[in-house]
Parts: sequence; structure tokens; C-alpha cells
Amino acid sequence: MKKLLVVVFVCLLATLAVAAEKNISIVNNTTFNGKAIAPGSYKLSYEIKGSTAEMKIMKSNQVVATATGQVVEQKDRAPYTAVVNQTNPDGSNTVVEIQIANQKQVIRLNAEAGAAGK
Repeated sequence: MKKLLVVVFVCLLATLAVAAEKNISIVNNTTFNGKAIAPGSYKLSYEIKGSTAEMKIMKSNQVVATATGQVVEQKDRAPYTAVVNQTNPDGSNTVVEIQIANQKQVIRLNAEAGAAGK
């Protein structure tokens, strides 16, 4: 019976949502889920539910862009919060991953959502 309670408790913990905000810097013109983002300081708000994360990029408390991503476990903790871009064949940049300081989990943007948002 105790084992069953432990299993149920662990499952409940896994389904709880984790919400947080982080300050991020965008250093190059880029797109986030198909929305153009200019260089500057922004606030990233995210909520993790299981293996999915809902994200918002905000400037002056206004939502600039939103996206859904997959939470992926990495081997090592990220040393700092970072926005990872991919350079496209046309030279433009697209955000593909968000790394959170001191966390092994990263948020990878869904490729289909990014393509659909363009």
C-alpha cells in the first residue's frame, strides 16, 4: 500500500505546473514562433506542464510573441539563461531553444509551430 501511495504522489508531482519568469536578451534580429523579435531586453514567462511548456516573450508588460515547446532533459545544467538561435539558409535567425540557468531541462520550440507562424 505504501508503494502505491508513493507512486501516486510521484505521478502527481510530475503533472504539477511550474511557472516562472526570466529576463532574457536578444542580441540579433530573430523570430520566435514566426514573430519578428528585435534585439533588446525582454521577459520570458513560461509554464511547464509535464513535458510541454507554454512561453511568452514580453516587453514593457506587453506580450510580443508566444510559443509552445517540449521540455527536454539534458546531461548538464545550463550555466545561464540563454536563447539559442538557428541560422536559416536565407541568413535570418529563428529561436529554437531556451536554456534556463542551473536547470538540466531546456525548452525546445516545436518546429511545426514555428513554420506555421510565418
